[in-house]
Amino acid sequence: MLVKVRVYVALVVALSVFVFVTHAVPFNLEAYAAIFIILSLGSFLAQLYELEVLPHHSLSTHMAISLASLFIGGLPLAIWVAIASTLPAEIMLRWNRRKAGVLRFVDVVLFNVSQLVVCLGVASLFFNRLTGLPGLAGNSYLAMSLAFIVYTFANLFLVAIIIAITSEERFRTVMRIGSKRLPLQFLSMGVLAMLMYTLNRESPFTLALMFVPMSLVHYSVQGYLKLGRESHLAFKKITDLLEQRDQYTGDHSDEVEELSVRLGRALGMSDEELEAVKAGAAIHDIGKIAIPDAILHKRGGLTDEEYEIMKTHTTIGAEIIQDLSIYRNVIPIVLHEHEHWDGGGYPHGLAGDVIPLAARVVAVADVYSALTTKRPYRPPQGKPLQYTPDEAQAIMTDMSGTVLDPRLVEIFFRRVVSPA
Repeated sequence: MLVKVRVYVALVVALSVFVFVTHAVPFNLEAYAAIFIILSLGSFLAQLYELEVLPHHSLSTHMAISLASLFIGGLPLAIWVAIASTLPAEIMLRWNRRKAGVLRFVDVVLFNVSQLVVCLGVASLFFNRLTGLPGLAGNSYLAMSLAFIVYTFANLFLVAIIIAITSEERFRTVMRIGSKRLPLQFLSMGVLAMLMYTLNRESPFTLALMFVPMSLVHYSVQGYLKLGRESHLAFKKITDLLEQRDQYTGDHSDEVEELSVRLGRALGMSDEELEAVKAGAAIHDIGKIAIPDAILHKRGGLTDEEYEIMKTHTTIGAEIIQDLSIYRNVIPIVLHEHEHWDGGGYPHGLAGDVIPLAARVVAVADVYSALTTKRPYRPPQGKPLQYTPDEAQAIMTDMSGTVLDPRLVEIFFRRVVSPA
């Protein structure tokens, strides 16, 4: 795998060198001095302070600035802005990681800089060709829109390849998930690039003023994301408190979280969906904080009345988080994780595909973890303290089509866990 990565990185670097030599040399820096400084500084800061909205998915105006430099000064300006901003930003952001291996550090920095140059080169080919056509000569905004799409797909293509080489993710899955974000990216980064191009026609310093409101938006989003992370940590603390009441619940939630994310990834879920699955799995038992100890710790079987009380933990958990907008995609998981494929579950008796997919994913992971973890109440019921992975697979296969989604069970044992 390491050889494949090195070969691929070398190929991308070679393509970027070709683009640089054929289009960036020589460059009339004097003619673009002011705009070069403004865009390079803006792009550098955008990369240095990018916001991680989701795991492996950051929010930054860097893309918009790169494309704006292409629209304003053509490929030569775009390349020099990319190198002047991305190279120092990448070195600073990844400097501490060099301890894990200097060659790996160099590979990552070179790839991230080079793939940007290549993407700008590909986008420039389309942009120049389109602006030269009779029907588009006076309609540069349409040409910029199409150039943005080309740039985005080129970037997604190059990144998807290296992700497929270095991880279990499939190339097609990465491309499909990334393509779903295209409309939102265009409405944000694409339109922003066009606006920067328009402002520069007035004056480079007019463009510079735009970075003031952009900075304010950045800090506003940063505050919102911080609030979201702190809220999630608070609810994780509540789950940790459950561990003090019930050791099983705390350990169990951690395992369900890991298994759920792995199953969601095997299904090709997007980063947004995986984040909801992860959060939902982590706090899926939060409602048990309201269940009396006499029921929660009971060693034998529950009476009908006690079971009805235990079932309320799903609605209680949903009520706890219902007023938090950051958990709007998590509520269906907490509420419907105990629904059954045949409609025999609770609290609403949903069946089949009507049950939210994320809830069905967590349900499969939950059952597997429950079966393979020691549970003190089983021996009094004449059952083993815990089941082996093979026994768990047999039991869950029997549950397919009644309690659990049969397709998810099949994928779970084929791609997530593989009992001997």
